[in-house]
Amino acid sequence: MSDLPITSKDQVEWVGIHNPEDPSIAWVSYSYWLLGSSRGNDILYMGRIMGRTLPSEQSLQQIKEALLPVPADYIFPPLPIPWWRTRTIVTVADDWDEEPSPDIHVKRPWVQKYYMMPEVLVSRVVDVQVAMWFAHEIKQLEHLARFPPHPNLVRYHGCRVRKGRITGALLGRVPGKDLWTHLQAGKTVDKEPFLAALASAVDHLHNVVGLVHNDIHPGNIMVSPDGVPTLIDLGSAYPDGEQMSLEVP
Repeated sequence: MSDLPITSKDQVEWVGIHNPEDPSIAWVSYSYWLLGSSRGNDILYMGRIMGRTLPSEQSLQQIKEALLPVPADYIFPPLPIPWWRTRTIVTVADDWDEEPSPDIHVKRPWVQKYYMMPEVLVSRVVDVQVAMWFAHEIKQLEHLARFPPHPNLVRYHGCRVRKGRITGALLGRVPGKDLWTHLQAGKTVDKEPFLAALASAVDHLHNVVGLVHNDIHPGNIMVSPDGVPTLIDLGSAYPDGEQMSLEVP
């Protein structure tokens, strides 16, 4: 798709494997989000360039020609979300052409699975698990939004919807970096108040909201410039007492 409006390689994300001992697994996978208007569609483009060429040596034209659109039903759950047992009411936000304000982060479906499985995209084998994983997270965020907000928990402001499909979750943007990046940069936190704030968030999520996070690690804890934590990412959260499942909900 050489006509994609990509003017810099910085606009494209990539994941690569380069193993000098095994040239057969040398490749670079690319992804690019094309954001549509309220009457259009958000589209994910993905592609892979095989060979031992480093990403820095691959041209922008090569990358653009490798990118192919991912079918919307693979990654974007439809409205209404087709739950088998219960109905989820979804908050539709950002209904017009304008982009969200700078204090809003648009979280997209977790598509790293397709970096490792480009054959699914090439063969167009139907695989909607990514869409259903994202739908599961939306369900937990909608549940969270029914309760008073907590200062150390991610804030949810509704879904970005394009042509009847959920293409993103609008979350309160947290300034700073995740805890892992924060510490790797040589910065510290004031341990006692930091852990107390984090424990308060977990207690609120568990005992007030009724959700178990199930995935607390440094990458899911944002640290503000003044050292305040915010627990993010409810993709693995489940109601208290409900069995976790890696299958489609």
